[in-house]
Amino acid sequence: MRGADFQSGRISYRDAAGETGREWFEMVRHAGGRTLRAFCEMDNLALSRDVSMALDAQSRPVDAFVRVIREGAVIGSTLFSVQGGVLRCQGWIGGLGDVDQALRLAAPLRYLGLHPLVGDALIALARGTERPGEFEPIACFSNSQAPAGDEGLFAMPVTIDVAYLGEERIEVAAGGFDAAAYALRWKPAWAPARLWVQGPDALFLKLEWPEFGVRYELVEHRVGR
Repeated sequence: MRGADFQSGRISYRDAAGETGREWFEMVRHAGGRTLRAFCEMDNLALSRDVSMALDAQSRPVDAFVRVIREGAVIGSTLFSVQGGVLRCQGWIGGLGDVDQALRLAAPLRYLGLHPLVGDALIALARGTERPGEFEPIACFSNSQAPAGDEGLFAMPVTIDVAYLGEERIEVAAGGFDAAAYALRWKPAWAPARLWVQGPDALFLKLEWPEFGVRYELVEHRVGR
């Protein structure tokens, strides 16, 4: 099943006190893959994140650009690329200066975690729907292991445990969707988060993360130009 050629929308970041931030996104399908763009604002941390990622026909990362700004100052600006079995990260990171990594990949990279929620949702495609209820380790790379994605900012190997939980109909502010539900465990000490996505593009719908008392929800969604 083919995804929509163009989708855009907005995600609300929330905790018990109300909205703490938001994310605007676009997904554009083209020959051979698609491009994903996202701009994230986290009011409680005075943090913003600008991400653009190219994906191949299997939704695997090809390249990506990430800029992270805290309190008006750039704290990291990096370009990632996957070519010839090598993941490369080049750019500038506050506290580290210039970075230039070339990391040999043991297998095709299925997922690159750069912390916009529309990108986080792609872990569902790496996991698939086999063996429902079982956590399976997804070996991948991320630019940060901090919950807010504001530390590190260079390429680092991580393993995320992901379980497919089944299909269900859910309601979010953007409307009703037939969703696939997943459980995500980023670290063994953290309680799993629950993620809902929709369709072959793994459109982000909702994520609830009791470990940190936060939830995220799709509040606007548009299809077509």
